[in-house]
Amino acid sequence: MNEPGRLEAVDRTDLEHALHVALNDPDIREALLRSTAQVSAEQLRARALAAADTIAAEAATEYTAVLRLRTVADRAPTSRPRQPEPATTGNGLLAALAVLAPVLSAAAAAIFLLLGYGLQLAGAQQPLAIALIRAGWIAGAVAALAVAAAGTGLVITTARHRATSRHPQPDTASLAQAHAAWRQALLERGLLPFLRRQLHQPSASAPQPRPTSPPAQRAPSPGYSSPDFTGPGLPSRD
Repeated sequence: MNEPGRLEAVDRTDLEHALHVALNDPDIREALLRSTAQVSAEQLRARALAAADTIAAEAATEYTAVLRLRTVADRAPTSRPRQPEPATTGNGLLAALAVLAPVLSAAAAAIFLLLGYGLQLAGAQQPLAIALIRAGWIAGAVAALAVAAAGTGLVITTARHRATSRHPQPDTASLAQAHAAWRQALLERGLLPFLRRQLHQPSASAPQPRPTSPPAQRAPSPGYSSPDFTGPGLPSRD
């Protein structure tokens, strides 16, 4: 038998539930209904509760697994979803610029380049055409940089969100499975064998009072004492 280990207060209820199941086992109930039964169901229940730690020690391996998983679950952070933070004015402006800058720069680049190359092909106002072409390429470069910056910011924000929202969640399925295995072992290896043994141990009865011996009978006194006794009253001779 394993060394008895003390149960936590939260697990006493499970032991009482398992004890209820054990007392309703067909073999136990049949033995209690026999006319030769020496104990009652209430007496068996009281004995089992008094020996709860000793009975629980028979399922110590499974109970250790329950305690280990429970400790991991208690140390893990809560799984509540993070509330989205309200967007401030500055963050909204930056987001708008991140979206609009590439679009506006690309549009400006297209317009400048079209006008510049159009004037250059037409042969009119060559200095203006060259200036428009340069402005177009500069706007195109700004559009490319804006797209690259927006993409980098999006990747960084996504990675930061995943890092902050990803928490190690306790394996509730494993904990429930370990808990069920412990209760089954508690029932099969602890409670049922204990109750079967107690069925053959009669309850302690109150000691019967010892019969008192009758008082000793004293011989009746004849009504005279030895020194003054001279004999029966007979007529004296004068």
